[in-house]
Amino acid sequence: MFEIGQAVLYGMEGVCTIEERKKMKVGHTRSIYYVLRPVFRPNSTIFVPEDKPELLEKIRPLLSAEEITAILQELPNGEVAWIEEPNERKNEYQKTLLGGERLSLLRMLKTLYLRRQMLRKQGKHLRTADEQLLRDAEKVLKDEFALVLEIPQTEVLGYIREQIGLNV
Repeated sequence: MFEIGQAVLYGMEGVCTIEERKKMKVGHTRSIYYVLRPVFRPNSTIFVPEDKPELLEKIRPLLSAEEITAILQELPNGEVAWIEEPNERKNEYQKTLLGGERLSLLRMLKTLYLRRQMLRKQGKHLRTADEQLLRDAEKVLKDEFALVLEIPQTEVLGYIREQIGLNV
């Protein structure tokens, strides 16, 4: 159970505040919904029905500043592997995005940064699908890290790259 006023991550929407729980009728069904307001898009509203476990699973508590620091310190020790086959890579990275586990997201981000860096040296670019996955991962991490670490969103990606030893 989540509390009213609690900041959470919701899927790919980023950081949201739980504004209320209310009973609503949608179609012919009455259900209790969590009403979420994205922190960095305050004009949007997300309704998550309590009776849909697959949607409730997308609501995750935010990491603490200490947890963020710990995973950033752990990241350089992790294996960074590139998946050569584009469709397999896209499927794996989408699973990582949907899973929301931050260390896995950071590893994916680091892998994509390193690949982009290597390709740039060759005068090439990341595939469009890889660029989109990179932007999606950056968005999710940027929202949470900005709020928790109390730094501007515009500085988060530089902070992450600095912490993991990349200049991309």
